[in-house]
Amino acid sequence: MPRRMKMIGLTFAAVMGAMTGASAQSEGDFVAAFSGHWQSLDPAFSNGGACRISLEGKKTGATYALSSEHCGGELSGVRAWGIVNNQLALLGAGDTVLARMGGNQVRMSGDTAGGKALVFERVQSNAAAAAPVEAAPDAKGCVYYGYTATCAKPADFAAPAPAANGELARASVLIQVNARAEARPDAPVVSTIPADTCVVIDQCTTASDGLWCRAKVADYSGWIRQKALRQGRWPVLTFTKSCPSAN
Repeated sequence: MPRRMKMIGLTFAAVMGAMTGASAQSEGDFVAAFSGHWQSLDPAFSNGGACRISLEGKKTGATYALSSEHCGGELSGVRAWGIVNNQLALLGAGDTVLARMGGNQVRMSGDTAGGKALVFERVQSNAAAAAPVEAAPDAKGCVYYGYTATCAKPADFAAPAPAANGELARASVLIQVNARAEARPDAPVVSTIPADTCVVIDQCTTASDGLWCRAKVADYSGWIRQKALRQGRWPVLTFTKSCPSAN
């Protein structure tokens, strides 16, 4: 697995210690905490609809039962889940690890075996996750283009893509943003990217709170969210595809 996952993935002991205290770190607590219905909104893992999985508490051998629907791509063969090297793992045939996940009881993020970013969210919590931006007091149907008074256009929300000449995808950061270790709001902050920075994007993923992309700047990389709130009131676009110099 990529080095990043080994460093920051969800660990059985750490999560259970935070939830119930060090004295209650049991596998049963872990399974109870993460059992339930989850979904990914990323089209890369969709086959006729959002990829949904149900993590069940029934154990068969060393793994736990899992049911799925509409899962495609690298998750098309997902059949079970378990705890592998202190991480929550999604498993395929022969208990092959398809993905390893980190996060909390509402949102998990991680990487597939092929290195693709993956986000799963509790099905019942998706509306709540999106609410802080989409239902902001002064949203009024507008997501502002950075800290301007102009509403962003639909084209501004497109995911950065490599140029026709083969150049890497780039994005223009419009406001100062925190780059995080994973594509979720509570992940550790890797660094802060100043406004007007042109960053290289190596991949993006979609969640209930919009697009997240992994930005590379200098010698570090981190995940940045495309939407944020200014002063808790005004939804703003934090970055947009391409950079002025690359146009």
